[in-house]
Amino acid sequence: MIRRFRAITWTTFNVMAFLWLCSAPGLAQTTATVVGTVKDAQGGVIPGATVTLLSEARGTSLDVVTTTAGDFVFSNVIGDTYTVKVSMDGFKTSERKGIAVSPGDRVVVPAVTLEVGTLAETVLVSGEAPMIQSQTGDRSFTVAKAQVENLPNSGRNFASFAALVPGVVATVATAGTNATITRLGGGTTNYLLDGVTNVDPGGNGQGIQLNMDAIAEVKVLASAYQAEYGRSNGLQISGVTKSGTNQFHGSFYDLERNSKWNANAWANVQNGIIKPVAKQRDFGFTLGGPIGKPGGKNSLFFFYAHQFSPLTTGGAVNLFRVPTLLERQGDFSQSTDNTGAPFPYVRDASTGLSCSAADTRGCFQAGGVLGRIPQDRLYPLGLNILKYFPEPNTTGLNFNLRTVQPTDSRLTQQPMIRVDYQASGKFRLAAKYAGQVATSKPMPGTLPGFNAVRTISDWRLHSEFDDDPREHMGHELGQPAQPAGEQRRDQPLQLRVV
Repeated sequence: MIRRFRAITWTTFNVMAFLWLCSAPGLAQTTATVVGTVKDAQGGVIPGATVTLLSEARGTSLDVVTTTAGDFVFSNVIGDTYTVKVSMDGFKTSERKGIAVSPGDRVVVPAVTLEVGTLAETVLVSGEAPMIQSQTGDRSFTVAKAQVENLPNSGRNFASFAALVPGVVATVATAGTNATITRLGGGTTNYLLDGVTNVDPGGNGQGIQLNMDAIAEVKVLASAYQAEYGRSNGLQISGVTKSGTNQFHGSFYDLERNSKWNANAWANVQNGIIKPVAKQRDFGFTLGGPIGKPGGKNSLFFFYAHQFSPLTTGGAVNLFRVPTLLERQGDFSQSTDNTGAPFPYVRDASTGLSCSAADTRGCFQAGGVLGRIPQDRLYPLGLNILKYFPEPNTTGLNFNLRTVQPTDSRLTQQPMIRVDYQASGKFRLAAKYAGQVATSKPMPGTLPGFNAVRTISDWRLHSEFDDDPREHMGHELGQPAQPAGEQRRDQPLQLRVV
């Protein structure tokens, strides 16, 4: 594990450097826009005022000057909580705190009114009505940091928070189906991580299911969203990874599930089946902060999260009904239905007659035996296919094959590291590595030889680069997971400009 961690860390920093050098112009919903207007006490606009957008978490700032119309615009603002500070000679300095900004938003700050006075005097604006989204027509919902940290989430997948949105339908995984999150009215769901599509191309489902301790917030767009949210016509579920702040913060967690703590199922007890083994554990840690003096004037920040998820399963008893030895030879004279009653009625379509208990004229009756198919009517290819099915090993009312899943142990890791660097108000770099590294070996299925699957690792490298308030550039490099059931093979790296 230590060697793997060192390899991941070394690769991460090398590729981050490559991505920074190769970034190209593009669009990505990883930043927001903050706009507003500055006025005097009589309602006249004030051009030339200096507006500062100060990050309350990092202490970094952006500065712009109001236009001749008194307007100001901050582009490419990363998600955070900000303070807007407006100053100009001959007026008191005005501050408005608690401006929450989410990636992809266009936040409108209520008009800032400057009072006549000196710069040394400060007016703190508070107690105003909450800001509303009035610049775009999308129907969206944001799960803020406090909700992500405190709301229960049994799967620890950030996309599960979309179930909190009105009009969203979530289904749980069942035998043969995967869990789904869709909106009323249909459409395919698109998953994004830091503004970049996070979809497994093999199954069109979610790619990296990053745990909630590495996520700062989740935004769900249900309808009428902008054109840059492409690919799918349904929900857009966008997760934003955490980043370091101007103080060191960390956490440790350990969640466990153990079948020893559970009672056996009623059906198992009635059928004399022992309780299957299911041991699951999710534990990990996070650490983030400045690369420099905590609370000082810093420009470089980091955040690292790592989750370990060992899983042990086995002992589950599965009951099936497979072709009997006689049925494999075309003889259904001894076959029964699910209630145990004889059912030798196999219709011979060439007769054009019906085949039932009341009228057996159209049934196969080779040698005078009801339900037996003549040997010259059997299909050799079909007979060979039947050989792939396991042979019966037990008897029951509606089953004749009993399998017990062997004990299987595997480990899934989710390392995530993010580095943010803001040299000035016009120059910002950000890079992130997120991975879902799983044990690569076949997972036994319920029916030997038919539904075994193999878990494949998935990873993403992402970088952002701003050298102008109006220009945002980024890259993503990664290897997507393969469709379930396929054998692992070498895959070329995929480079995507965003």
